[in-house]
Amino acid sequence: MNMQLLKVVNGLRPQTALALIIQDDGSLDNPGQLIHDDFSGPKVKSTVIFYNGDSIYDVWVSATGDIWVCSSYGNVYTTADVKFPENAVKTPYDLDHDDVRNSGMDWKMYCLDAVQNGTSIWSPDGVNIFVGTYSGHVYRWDGQTWTQQETPVSQHDGKYITHFAGSAANDVYAIGAHSRELLHYNGDTWKRTAYDESKHGSMDPNGIVRTPEGDYYLASEGGRIWKTRDGQDFELVAVDPELDFVGLTYAHDQVVLAAGKKGVYSIKDGKLSNLRNTFTAETAAGEGTQAVFVRPAKEEKDRTTLAYAVYTGAEERPWVGYSIYFDK
Repeated sequence: MNMQLLKVVNGLRPQTALALIIQDDGSLDNPGQLIHDDFSGPKVKSTVIFYNGDSIYDVWVSATGDIWVCSSYGNVYTTADVKFPENAVKTPYDLDHDDVRNSGMDWKMYCLDAVQNGTSIWSPDGVNIFVGTYSGHVYRWDGQTWTQQETPVSQHDGKYITHFAGSAANDVYAIGAHSRELLHYNGDTWKRTAYDESKHGSMDPNGIVRTPEGDYYLASEGGRIWKTRDGQDFELVAVDPELDFVGLTYAHDQVVLAAGKKGVYSIKDGKLSNLRNTFTAETAAGEGTQAVFVRPAKEEKDRTTLAYAVYTGAEERPWVGYSIYFDK
């Protein structure tokens, strides 16, 4: 049983985190579960809040604590107060499972399309939900209906949508995998941005984040960090060939980056600074006063240890590590 901590995001309230864990056997059937960790007390309280056998691929939590999840079988699950239309297609998964019933949450689900593998989910406001797919399409929920949207990378094998960022439902950026193209949605259509590879070289972004000032930062391999405000003009604000950035987020009034074996960096006023180099940071998420980073799994004879680090910025303990154990 190969357990993998796919992603960690901020939880439903301060001093909590939500871990997305999958059982990876190399196929599409990688059952996923959500574990909510509450570390506000003297001991960490871990609770499984979702598991139904579906291959969960991404999770997003709103500022009000609503959870949104997408799966590689085209299903969307949420605890938000919404009423989905009747499913247009059948799905082998449902909500009739103990870990769903006993979560204390009112889960709903909708099947977008059984052949549309959900790869990313995000929202600018908690109402308009964007789901990226393996085919490069985007699905949008506007609070009433789902709409399938074509993008410049639709129907190109492997150019799935990996990350979203934006200021509103009519100002959304997305990254297409492999081609690593940066796309923009204006409320009507998705288009390629004006980044010129012949002028600047390949961007290859591994993540995108928006700052409160309205700037978008993109991190890439080769230690490069790009900035744009409108998707037209791009500035290379920092570069360190010794680094490979694998993700980024915005927390503690700065852009915070996961740099793999080199740990965690920040960029502020155009300067890169190392925040922590005692662990490998495989992903970055969170926002506000808490950033979270997935650490490598540790395989032992009798168990698998999944771990993540939390950057709280607190004066006494700015960094805290947590582990989840699975017996073999």
